[in-house]
Amino acid sequence: MKRMSLLAALGASLIAGAIALPVAAQGTDTKAVLAKLKPKDFPSQPIEFTVVYPAGGGMDVTARLLAKYVEKVSGERIVVNNRTGGAGMVGHAYLATQAKPDGYTVGIIANLVWGDAMLRAQGKWSYTDLEPVGYINSDALTWIGQTDGALKGRSLKDVLQIARDKPSTLRVAIVPGSMWEYLVEQLETASGGKFLRVPFQGGGPGITALVGGNVDIAQGFLAEYRGHLEAGKVAPIAVAAGARLVNQKDVATFNEVLGASDYVWNVIRFAVTPKGTPADRKAYLGAIMKAAMQDPELIEEYRKAGAFFDATLAGSASIATDLDKYATRERDFYQKSGRLK
Repeated sequence: MKRMSLLAALGASLIAGAIALPVAAQGTDTKAVLAKLKPKDFPSQPIEFTVVYPAGGGMDVTARLLAKYVEKVSGERIVVNNRTGGAGMVGHAYLATQAKPDGYTVGIIANLVWGDAMLRAQGKWSYTDLEPVGYINSDALTWIGQTDGALKGRSLKDVLQIARDKPSTLRVAIVPGSMWEYLVEQLETASGGKFLRVPFQGGGPGITALVGGNVDIAQGFLAEYRGHLEAGKVAPIAVAAGARLVNQKDVATFNEVLGASDYVWNVIRFAVTPKGTPADRKAYLGAIMKAAMQDPELIEEYRKAGAFFDATLAGSASIATDLDKYATRERDFYQKSGRLK
């Protein structure tokens, strides 16, 4: 029930955002529309966008671009603050237990918060302590190999066959205790193969190791490996998305290749405020973010960065249902793997 309440709130907040800007969508001055929604006493100081991962990563890029366009449409000052540590745990805990619910702190987070809440929070906080403001964008985890490496021209099925025939010889970059490791575990369990897992602190370092020939397979998001892809140094093997992505139409999904449905590991980015944030302030925050997200220039910048927009999540009518399916799938994996009882 707690999970449903969070997701229902997210859906409701997006619906509220969609209702808040009908006139702006028809061409009327956006700032005038937002001025009518702006609380009398808010904001009187800069608003912090809290990012729980280091500068330069996909989450940080997402937050800084959003901040730039929120300032453009609203005139408010936005400060991006990276509260890092513990692979996101430090920032998640801060948002859930320490940040004041006054509207001046907005967390730019992802569905990774669910794993932290389920597996690492030790009951000290829950993701229901965070109230969603709106969906931003998504990234899907992709397996890549060197174009001239040991897996040149090899398909996903070829890779899994090697993992069966020569266990623990293929080196795959992982981030321990995250979807990077869970996807490998899923594939090993289903195929009977075995990979040599090489730990890194993030997807980026693993991709660097791949380019340097220190691993055979790296995992990451398009924004992280696009430069190497365009330089002809790496090639995608498969993507862990529910369907082929519009920005990677030629890359098959794991599900497509393996005839399955459960190889879906996406980063879904959205904004939250601490529980108890005044409704009028949260509504205004949602409205200025939605206005920014409608700017064609921001949409193009996100696309250039490699992010994509999940139509099912961007649609306010279905986001609660679709996110709940994702959260349920993640919970089921934790239970099946013995991580969660």
